Amino acid sequence: MTGSGVSFLWGAGASSVSAEGVAPAADWSVWERDGRAPRSGDGAGFAQDFRDDLAQLSRLGLNSLRLTVEWARVEPAAGRTDSDALDRYLDIVDAAAAEGLGVWITLQHTSLPGWYTDDEGGHSDEAARRRWWARHVDRMAEAFDGRAAGWCPIDDPIGWAVRGCWLGTRPPGLRSPEATAEAAEGAMLALHEACRLLESAAQPVMAVFGAPTLHAAPVEREHAHAAGIETHRWDELLWGTWTRALREGAVEVPGRAPVAAPNFEKGPELVGLSHDHPVGVTEAGRLIGWPASARRSAAGFAPEPAELGEAVARALDAVPDRDVVVAAHGVATDDDDWRDTLLDASMAVVADAAAAGLRGYFHDSAVDGYEWTLGFGAPRGLIGRGRVVKPSAQRVAGAAAAV
Repeated sequence: MTGSGVSFLWGAGASSVSAEGVAPAADWSVWERDGRAPRSGDGAGFAQDFRDDLAQLSRLGLNSLRLTVEWARVEPAAGRTDSDALDRYLDIVDAAAAEGLGVWITLQHTSLPGWYTDDEGGHSDEAARRRWWARHVDRMAEAFDGRAAGWCPIDDPIGWAVRGCWLGTRPPGLRSPEATAEAAEGAMLALHEACRLLESAAQPVMAVFGAPTLHAAPVEREHAHAAGIETHRWDELLWGTWTRALREGAVEVPGRAPVAAPNFEKGPELVGLSHDHPVGVTEAGRLIGWPASARRSAAGFAPEPAELGEAVARALDAVPDRDVVVAAHGVATDDDDWRDTLLDASMAVVADAAAAGLRGYFHDSAVDGYEWTLGFGAPRGLIGRGRVVKPSAQRVAGAAAAV
C-alpha cells in the first residue's frame, strides 16, 4: 500500500513556500506584502536546484519525496491554468523518478490561491469545494497519472484551521473558536472530496494530520484540573476529529453537527503523522512548550524523540486498518549537533515503530528553506541552503540503509 514498490518509505519534503518561495497569487503573499511575515524570496531555491537536490537525497539512500504542487502557481486566476508552471512540476517528478525517488504529490500545504479563499469562500464553502477544489484535484490526477507514487491531498487540515483561525499566525489571521471549527470542518470535507476523486487512481492516498502529543501544563499548580480539561478539548479537536472520521465515515468537529463522509471508511489507504514536538496546554487553553525545563527549538517548542514514538503508537492503535507513516518530522535549529542528537534518538524510535507496523518516515525538510513566520532563521533541512549535506543527515541515511 505504500506505493513505489518499496516496503518502507524513506523520504523528505517541505511546503512549496519553504522550497520555492511564495506564489504571487497565494494568500500567503499578501501577508508578506503587508509585513506580517518575512519575505520568502525563492525559498530554499529548489525550483532552480532541484536536479542537484534530488541527486543528493538519492545518495542519502532515500526512496521518496513529498512535493507540494502549489495550486496558486498552476492556477493563478480562477479558470486560468499556467501550463509552464505545471510542466515544471512534471519535470521535477520525472527527475525524481530518474534518481529512484517516488514522489508523493501534496495538493495543499497551508497556502491557497487568494482568489479561492477571498472570492470563492475557500474550503468552508461547499460550492467552492465542489467546483474549484474538485476541478483542481481532477486536473492534477490527470496530469500526474503514471508519474506520482502517491497523493497527500491536504497537509494537516485541522492544524491549518487552528493556525489560521485560532492562533491567527497564518491567513486569514483570525482568533475565533467558531471560525476554527468551521474551517476545520471545511478542510476535512475538502480532504474527503479529494479522497473520493482519487479513489479510482492507481496511486495510494495518504491523509496527513498534525499529531502532537498533548500534556496538561498548568501555570499555577492548583489549576491542574482546569489544564486537564483544556488538554482534553484540544485532544478532541486535533486527534478526535480525524480518528473518528476514518473510523465512522463522518466529519464531526467538536461543537458542530456530524457531516457524512462515507469515503473516509475505505480511504485514504495511509495515514501520515506530522509531529515535531509535544505540546503543553495551560489552564487557559494556551499552547506552550513542554516539558518546561527542556531545550527549545527556534519555533519555541521542545522536541522529544520519545514523544514521536507515543504519537505513532497511538495512531497505530486508533486506525489499525490503515498504514501509518511519519509524514513530517524535524526541528528548527541552526545547531546541527543538537539535530544530530535528536535524529539519533528519533531513528531508534522509528526502528522500534517499524517493527510494530510503521511504514515510513519523511524528514521535514530536505533543504534549509523558508519557515513561515520565522523566515530563514530557523533551518530544518538535511541539506544546507548552500547545498552542503549536514552531518546530521547521516543519521537518516544510516537508518535507511539498515531497513
